Amino acid sequence: MRALLVHNPTAGDGEPSAEALLAALERAGFSPAYCSSKADELDEALSASADIILIAGGDGTVARLARRLPDRSVPISILPIGTANNIARCLGIESRDAEALVAGLAEASMKRLDIGRAVGPWGITRFIEGVGFGALAKAIDADGPKPPLPERIEKGREGFARALIETKPERYVVAADGEEIDAECVFVEVLNIGMTGPRVMIGPSARPGDQLLDVVYLTADRMNEMLDWLKAPDHRPPPVEVRKAREVTMTWESGRLRIDDEVFAEPATPCAITIGLEPEGLRVRVPDIPELSQKRAAAG
Repeated sequence: MRALLVHNPTAGDGEPSAEALLAALERAGFSPAYCSSKADELDEALSASADIILIAGGDGTVARLARRLPDRSVPISILPIGTANNIARCLGIESRDAEALVAGLAEASMKRLDIGRAVGPWGITRFIEGVGFGALAKAIDADGPKPPLPERIEKGREGFARALIETKPERYVVAADGEEIDAECVFVEVLNIGMTGPRVMIGPSARPGDQLLDVVYLTADRMNEMLDWLKAPDHRPPPVEVRKAREVTMTWESGRLRIDDEVFAEPATPCAITIGLEPEGLRVRVPDIPELSQKRAAAG
């Protein structure tokens, strides 16, 4: 099989290297080609004929590549070597053992990954994780150098907690498939996958291929519950409200807006936003790693 490896050499701690990944692909029987995710020739490489495209990087790399793939019939797989790896985790790719993941590709299951579409004053932008207003957008927009890799998730969650405290609740009026949500909120997130930001599962009912969006919002009266939840977010569901929809519309009047990891400043005048999903999603190969299957079975 012809495999294109698209690798971000600066993701995570820089390991595994492109050379190690190419060697693993050859051992698994693939005929691999290589392109850095930062290369000028990336679009040309993505347009070349391949049986599978492997994306080695974090969420930013995966989302950028997923949004610009010219042929969505070509399956992809993810080698998660970033920090949060939200997209991979939501698809069931949790191992960072790249060689084991590559070895399991031949018999991997196929899953769908929806592609979101946000239309606003910026034009049309595709997304994988979600579109958000309020505290999480503020946290993602925070300036400053990245902390050391082992501390990034913890520091990211601390930054999210600070943004929750500092964000003044606003009234949001959102139409989810025409049904109105009208509430004072600290944030509103329209999610394609449930995990976002510093690896927080704020939308546990979201599924990456169900062709539905999850409108997740934190009302002002539950902010203290959210802060308590954020201290240990992996053990119980968050204190948020959820509404599922195929199309979400609203008027953006103030505050920051984020689309995946890109943050837009407050608009000069109120503007209409429409958020939906594209009909054609991506086909993602998800290898079955035995030790992960055993852990999932033991967890029930």
